[in-house]
Amino acid sequence: MTVELPSINLDDPAQYRICAQGRFSPDWLDMLSGEWAIADDSTSQPGATILVGHVVDQAALLGVLEQLYSLGLPLLSVEHMALCSPRTSNMAGDVLS
Repeated sequence: MTVELPSINLDDPAQYRICAQGRFSPDWLDMLSGEWAIADDSTSQPGATILVGHVVDQAALLGVLEQLYSLGLPLLSVEHMALCSPRTSNMAGDVLS
Protein backbone atom coordinates (compact mmCIF):
# COMPACT_ATOMS: atom_id res chain seq x y z
CA MET A 1 0.00 0.00 0.00
CA THR A 2 1.39 3.39 -1.01
CA VAL A 3 0.76 6.43 1.17
CA GLU A 4 0.70 9.80 -0.58
CA LEU A 5 2.38 12.56 1.40
CA PRO A 6 1.23 16.16 0.98
CA SER A 7 3.38 18.33 -1.24
CA ILE A 8 5.20 20.95 0.82
CA ASN A 9 7.80 23.56 -0.08
CA LEU A 10 10.46 25.13 2.12
CA ASP A 11 8.71 28.50 1.99
CA ASP A 12 5.17 27.27 2.76
CA PRO A 13 3.49 28.45 5.97
CA ALA A 14 2.38 25.42 7.96
CA GLN A 15 1.24 24.05 11.29
CA TYR A 16 3.45 21.66 13.26
CA ARG A 17 3.21 19.50 16.37
CA ILE A 18 6.48 19.18 18.28
CA CYS A 19 7.00 16.79 21.18
CA ALA A 20 10.02 17.50 23.38
CA GLN A 21 11.30 15.74 26.48
CA GLY A 22 11.02 17.90 29.56
CA ARG A 23 8.75 20.71 30.66
CA PHE A 24 8.37 23.85 28.58
CA SER A 25 7.29 26.86 30.61
CA PRO A 26 4.40 28.92 29.15
CA ASP A 27 6.61 31.96 29.84
CA TRP A 28 8.96 30.72 27.10
CA LEU A 29 6.35 30.83 24.30
CA ASP A 30 7.30 34.41 23.39
CA MET A 31 10.82 33.20 22.51
CA LEU A 32 9.51 31.03 19.66
CA SER A 33 9.05 32.23 16.09
CA GLY A 34 5.41 32.03 14.97
CA GLU A 35 2.33 31.33 17.04
CA TRP A 36 2.63 28.46 19.50
CA ALA A 37 0.57 26.91 22.27
CA ILE A 38 1.29 24.14 24.73
CA ALA A 39 -1.13 21.31 23.96
CA ASP A 40 -2.81 19.52 26.84
CA ASP A 41 -2.45 15.88 25.81
CA SER A 42 -2.97 13.29 28.53
CA THR A 43 -1.74 10.53 26.20
CA SER A 44 1.70 12.09 25.75
CA GLN A 45 4.78 10.57 27.26
CA PRO A 46 5.28 11.42 30.93
CA GLY A 47 7.70 14.30 31.29
CA ALA A 48 7.13 15.50 27.73
CA THR A 49 5.78 18.78 26.37
CA ILE A 50 3.72 19.03 23.19
CA LEU A 51 3.79 22.31 21.29
CA VAL A 52 1.39 23.07 18.44
CA GLY A 53 1.94 26.09 16.27
CA HIS A 54 2.16 27.90 12.96
CA VAL A 55 5.35 29.01 11.26
CA VAL A 56 5.79 31.10 8.12
CA ASP A 57 8.28 28.67 6.54
CA GLN A 58 10.77 25.89 7.25
CA ALA A 59 13.46 28.41 8.28
CA ALA A 60 11.19 29.62 11.10
CA LEU A 61 10.62 25.99 12.12
CA LEU A 62 14.39 25.50 12.34
CA GLY A 63 14.57 28.55 14.60
CA VAL A 64 11.99 26.99 16.93
CA LEU A 65 13.90 23.70 16.99
CA GLU A 66 17.16 25.54 17.74
CA GLN A 67 15.46 27.38 20.61
CA LEU A 68 14.27 24.08 22.10
CA TYR A 69 17.82 22.76 21.76
CA SER A 70 19.23 25.80 23.55
CA LEU A 71 16.75 25.22 26.38
CA GLY A 72 18.04 21.66 26.75
CA LEU A 73 14.80 19.99 25.62
CA PRO A 74 15.54 16.90 23.47
CA LEU A 75 13.18 16.39 20.53
CA LEU A 76 10.97 13.31 20.54
CA SER A 77 9.03 14.10 17.35
CA VAL A 78 8.19 16.82 14.83
CA GLU A 79 4.97 16.34 12.86
CA HIS A 80 3.70 18.42 9.94
CA MET A 81 -0.01 18.95 10.62
CA ALA A 82 -1.30 21.12 7.77
CA LEU A 83 -0.38 23.74 5.23
CA CYS A 84 -1.68 27.20 6.07
CA SER A 85 -3.30 29.36 3.44
CA PRO A 86 -2.64 33.11 3.34
CA ARG A 87 -5.95 33.57 5.19
CA THR A 88 -5.91 31.12 8.04
CA SER A 89 -6.85 31.13 11.68
CA ASN A 90 -4.33 31.66 14.44
CA MET A 91 -4.15 29.67 17.67
CA ALA A 92 -6.98 31.75 19.16
CA GLY A 93 -9.23 31.12 16.15
CA ASP A 94 -8.94 34.66 14.77
CA VAL A 95 -8.64 35.07 11.01
CA LEU A 96 -5.27 36.31 9.79
CA SER A 97 -4.95 38.18 6.48
